[in-house]
Amino acid sequence: MILNLKEFDEAKKSHQRGDLDKAIILYKRLLEKNNEVSQLHFFLGTALLQKKNYEEAYHSLNQAIKLKNDVPNYFNNIGIVLSKLGREEEAIYNYNEALKLNPSLVDALINIGISYKNLKKHEKANKFLHKSLELDPNNPSIFNNIGNYFKEIGDITKAVVSYDKAIKLKEDYVEAHNNKGEILLLQKKFKEAIAEFKLVLKLDPFFSYALGKLIHCKMNICDWSDFEQNLSKITTGINNNVPLIEPFPLLSLIDDVDLQQKNSQIYIKAKYQNKMSKKIKIKKNNKEKIKIGYFGAEFYNHPVLQLTRDIFINHDKSNFDIYAFSHSPIKDNAYFNIKNHFKEFFDINKLSDQEVLGLSKKIGIDIAINFTGYTADSRNEIFLRRVAPIQVNYLGFSATMGTKNIDYIIGDKFLIPEKHYKNYTEKVVNLPNTFFPSVTNMEISAKNLTKSSLKLPEDKFIFGCFNNTYKITPKIFETWMKILKITKNSVLWILSSSNETKEILRNNAKNKGIDPNRIIFAEKMSHSDHLKRFKFMDLFLDTFPYNAHTTASEAIRCGVPIITISGQSFVSRVAGSLLTTIRADNLICKDVNEYTEKAVQICNNLNEFKNLKEKFHENKTKIIFNSRRYTSDLENIYKDLISENN
Repeated sequence: MILNLKEFDEAKKSHQRGDLDKAIILYKRLLEKNNEVSQLHFFLGTALLQKKNYEEAYHSLNQAIKLKNDVPNYFNNIGIVLSKLGREEEAIYNYNEALKLNPSLVDALINIGISYKNLKKHEKANKFLHKSLELDPNNPSIFNNIGNYFKEIGDITKAVVSYDKAIKLKEDYVEAHNNKGEILLLQKKFKEAIAEFKLVLKLDPFFSYALGKLIHCKMNICDWSDFEQNLSKITTGINNNVPLIEPFPLLSLIDDVDLQQKNSQIYIKAKYQNKMSKKIKIKKNNKEKIKIGYFGAEFYNHPVLQLTRDIFINHDKSNFDIYAFSHSPIKDNAYFNIKNHFKEFFDINKLSDQEVLGLSKKIGIDIAINFTGYTADSRNEIFLRRVAPIQVNYLGFSATMGTKNIDYIIGDKFLIPEKHYKNYTEKVVNLPNTFFPSVTNMEISAKNLTKSSLKLPEDKFIFGCFNNTYKITPKIFETWMKILKITKNSVLWILSSSNETKEILRNNAKNKGIDPNRIIFAEKMSHSDHLKRFKFMDLFLDTFPYNAHTTASEAIRCGVPIITISGQSFVSRVAGSLLTTIRADNLICKDVNEYTEKAVQICNNLNEFKNLKEKFHENKTKIIFNSRRYTSDLENIYKDLISENN
């Protein structure tokens, strides 16, 4: 059959202008009568690749190679597909086949470098990326990928230099601008990051997750310009299945479990599709120890380790073997001090996903705990590819992961009301008290701190909030200013951030009719000193929708009452979970009006304030600061999960 050149030309033109759906239809129609034309299979496979339909793309490109096995680009493109499917070793084989046919094929050299980077084989990645640079020294894509390589190995400075070189060669290189923005975000250079993400959105208004990163940067410095407009864009985008914001930054913006679930599912599909494995069956007799794998990037001086340290210490080692799988690049004293409390401690930061999967299988991990979720330095792909028969979302990410490959989420009856179970792709399992672990013995400084040394007034009521600034929404700040306006004899004490943030918050206070000097910033200090200064706070004003988590636990431990608003979402109910557990439900508010009234009432009523303080000191140690009991409750959940899946 003779190929219809007119139809072929129409298909290629549709492909070139980005109308992939039409191009795919036309290619398939042509193949009905011209199934032996390798080029048609290649073009169809390439269009399917661009459409992210990787399985079908693989079959089309494989057919092209069967028909004609001497075209380098055929092997290169099927390599890209295999990489997208997580089959990196096979991808490398095909890139090498392309290079046998054309040793100067720069795209294949770049791609083989990317695959080696994904496999954590950094020396080989570096070798191939720089070999491609020798052949094409003015290729911006090479510098962008070299930047990604340096980011992967933790050399942030060289990563930025490489991205800048890519941008110099191609000013409108949207991916390089986005990558540079991500680095600046990691460095907490929020103002510079904002400039990059604004440029990304100017170049491509729908570039994946750039809008969310822009908003998160702005939230970190309390820049609320265009807040409502951006929030509307985010909400509309999620409802239309558009990937605009990653799951974690969304938590501080909305109290909507439906949208949070939908956004996590969008993220999973966009980033990890075709990389999910089926559930693994478990067989366990009652006499065997249960093997627990704790996977996380938090095995250093991090709030998650501070909270879980006592769990690792108190685990019943006669019935449980516990293993740590650390994928953090950070190694400090806390990292080295915790290692001895595990049967084995594995640093998997330099291991590929496949190597981690093999290691877990060799050990025979029964239950894998995902501490990190969608927070920094996550390794979610190993969970999607099934690192253990039972997989649990616990502590690090306070929302649904949006995938059935995470089997359970640990909560409590207050934290996740039964009516919201439908908004979790995981099965909800509840601890009997609060889900939130607390450290029994917090190291509180012996320093003689004073109000004067902390720049606090001696005769004012001290409202405080030591939450991260990205949790402060314009609405909650407006509420705080209203409280200050009513309670004339008070100040607001919040964690210090950049000078720019301080200026923004003071200007916002002034615009609300509040003397900016009534906002006092707590400077950075050691954790033990930080805990010591809590005693000078009279009442903790929680943020909403993203509540205090570790900070709430610390405040209670130091005897500071908290008022909070509990909404629908997991993150909005953590402080309420703690307060319910210590029987201080009266401090949980349903909205900002009740929150305002309660704060004012406590401030203006000295007797009520004294009674509240006394109650906190009475109740705080009864339940939530008993790490042995907490660990035992957690172990009972693990036993139940084994029984349920056996």
